Amino acid sequence: MKVLLVQPLCKSLSRVPPLGLGYLASMLKRRGFEVKISDLNVESSTAFEESLSRDRPEVVGVSCTIGNAHQALAVISKVKAHFPECFMVVGGPYACMMGEAMLVRHEEIDAAVVGEGEVTFVELLERLQNKGGLCDVNGLIFRDGSKLRSNSQRPPVMALDRLPFPAREKLPMDLYGQNAGVLFTSRGCPYQCVFCSRSVFGKRWRGHSPEYVLTEIQHLIRHYGVRGVSFLDDNFTFDLDRAEKILDRIIARKWKLGLYFWNGIRVDSVTEGLLLKMKKAGCTAINYGVESADPDVLARIKKGITLDQVEKAIKHTREAGIKANVFFMVGNPGDTPKVVDKTRRFVERTKVDGVHLSLATPIPGTEFWSWVDENGQWIGYDRQELLDWPIDDVEGAYPVFETPEFTCKQRIEAYRKIRKYLLKKLLT
Repeated sequence: MKVLLVQPLCKSLSRVPPLGLGYLASMLKRRGFEVKISDLNVESSTAFEESLSRDRPEVVGVSCTIGNAHQALAVISKVKAHFPECFMVVGGPYACMMGEAMLVRHEEIDAAVVGEGEVTFVELLERLQNKGGLCDVNGLIFRDGSKLRSNSQRPPVMALDRLPFPAREKLPMDLYGQNAGVLFTSRGCPYQCVFCSRSVFGKRWRGHSPEYVLTEIQHLIRHYGVRGVSFLDDNFTFDLDRAEKILDRIIARKWKLGLYFWNGIRVDSVTEGLLLKMKKAGCTAINYGVESADPDVLARIKKGITLDQVEKAIKHTREAGIKANVFFMVGNPGDTPKVVDKTRRFVERTKVDGVHLSLATPIPGTEFWSWVDENGQWIGYDRQELLDWPIDDVEGAYPVFETPEFTCKQRIEAYRKIRKYLLKKLLT
C-alpha cells in the first residue's frame, strides 16, 4: 500500500523538519508500508503535484495545525478532486481540536487521527490493507457509511524509547539549513496554563532516556552534519535529573554543538548550576514562556510562576553567557492598556535579549476560550473552523476578542506600541 504524508504550507512558522510525520513514516516503514513525505514549506506545489500524479498513493495523511488549517484543507480538496478513491486522513493539533466537526464540514476527509498517531495510524492502514473493520481502532474518527463514528481515546505512548527515530531520510534535510537539527526528548506537560490545549501530547509528561536522546543527536551529526540542535519539548526540565544527565553526556562527548531551547524551560526550574552546565554543553539561547509582566495576569492565566522567578532566571541565564528570550502575549485575561508600560519597564529592568510578541488568541477547549465566552466579546472571528487565525509577531496581527477594560482598538494600539518599542530597543 502506497502512503503519502503531507505537511502543508504554514507561513507563521520557521522551516523545520515535520517530525510528527517523520515518526509516522518510521513506524510505517517498520511495518512494511511504502511511504513518502511531502513538506510544502520547502518543496514547490508543482513538484508535489507531479509526485502525486506519478505515485498515485492509496492513502494520504495530512498534518493540520491552527496555523496551516486553511492550506491543509486546500491540499485535501485538491488531492481528493484528482484521486477520489484515495483514503484521506487528517491528524495533528487542529484535527484533535475539531474532532467530528472536521469530517462533518469536509466530506473529502475519510478519517481523523486524534491524539498521538504512531500506533493509531499503523493500525488504520493495516485494517485498510486487510479490508478489516475500523470500529475498534482507538484514537480514530471515521466515516461508516453515512454515519460518523468516534472510537475510544487511545492512551499516550508511555515507553517513548520504543519509538524509532523520525524517518528524516524521507525528508529533504538539506533544505532546512540551521533548523535541520530539531528533536523532541519528551512529550506532554502537566501544568495548567489557561491558554494551552495540549491536544496531541496531553498533560502526562513522558521522557526519552538520556541514552536514546544522545543516540539520536549522534545520528543527526553523523548522517546530516548538524552543528546545532534545537529542543522542541514542552517541558524539557520537568525531570531535572534526566535533563542534567543529557547535558552531562553531551559535555562528555565534546561535540561542540550549539544547543537552542525553543521552549520547554520553565523559569522556576532553572538554577545557576543548571545554567552553567547548559552553557558548558553548548547552549546559546533559551526561550522562556513568560507571557506577561503583570503578576496579577500571571496568576489569572495560571502560569504558576512569579515575576521574581522570571527576573532571576533571566539574570542568571545572561550571566551564564546564554541569550535569554521571552514569549509575551498582549490581551491575556486581566490585561488593560497598562500592559504597554509594564512590558517596557520589564524589558528595561531585565535587559532581556529578545521578545516574541503575540496577541492572546484563545483555542477551543481551553479555559481561556471559556473565559472569553463569559467575560469578553468575540470580534468577527471564525470560531467554527479558526481559518482566520492571526499570525504571531507581525505588524498586521489582530485581536479576535475584546473586553470592556481593553477594547479591540486599544489592543491593536498596545500591540503595535510594544512591537515598535521592541524593534527599536532590541535591534539597536
